[in-house]
Amino acid sequence: MGSSGSDSDNAVTPVRNGDQAFFESLLGASVSSCAPLKEIVENLTHVEGLCKELRHCVLPDVNGVNQALMHDCMLFRTKDLKHDPTTVFKEFYPASMNDVRMWNIREMRICIEWGKTFEAFTRLSINDQLSLVRNFAFTFNLLNRVFYSPDHGPDKIVYQNGAFILREPQQQVQLSGCRLIYPRQMDEIMIPFRKLNITEAEFATFKAAFFFNPDALDLSQKAKEEVADERNKYLSALFTLITNKLGIPLGVQKYGSLLMMTASIQNIIAQNEENMQVMELFKNWEVDPFVKELCMKRA
Repeated sequence: MGSSGSDSDNAVTPVRNGDQAFFESLLGASVSSCAPLKEIVENLTHVEGLCKELRHCVLPDVNGVNQALMHDCMLFRTKDLKHDPTTVFKEFYPASMNDVRMWNIREMRICIEWGKTFEAFTRLSINDQLSLVRNFAFTFNLLNRVFYSPDHGPDKIVYQNGAFILREPQQQVQLSGCRLIYPRQMDEIMIPFRKLNITEAEFATFKAAFFFNPDALDLSQKAKEEVADERNKYLSALFTLITNKLGIPLGVQKYGSLLMMTASIQNIIAQNEENMQVMELFKNWEVDPFVKELCMKRA
């Protein structure tokens, strides 16, 4: 992480014994075991960098989510893949539904490749893997969309190829009967991320904790405990990462603010699924089969 060079940037507020015990009980793991947690964060940040590379590659076609899950992980062979010119910034232009579709498919494919980098995920049965990615794929898509949107003010989401969506969305991305959720994405995710100054390491760790959800629909009882343990590991890593930089008082505030956003994120995802149901009912837009398989829970 960057530093301005002042002593205050690296200051860590000492944790009193009582506070230490409280936070250990809260997280289910020791917040003092910095060495392994640091390694976890470094690995997540490295994988995040690989995802950024894969985002600009031509992704081979797959016949459904199961096939994508069973293929070898593409993140470790991005150098072997061709560069996709449609993902490169050339100029700013109003996004169309074709842009939205392209980036939705791309991010959800990357979500699966990202998931395969977790050893705990690869140990799960294919059905449990499917449960986790179906629970998280659109969240992964949405979080990356706003976090990596270049900052051109609070009223514009910008894809990395220059396509943008305004707070009052242009007609090209409005569908009859669908609720507008772009303003919520800006106000409840994009702007708070920016105000909290979320770093890439914090973002990567937050996503990992969000991904391993023991309450994911259709997750087997056998997998729930292992998934919960994995979530606790990333929550501990995120807490340590933030408080080591900011100290306990400010760190707890930032950590708490970030976790409080999860309810809004899940609500936005639910609205998105409602919109997809409307698209299916009124046939006002053909949902891509791969996206449909991942995002429509009972499809």
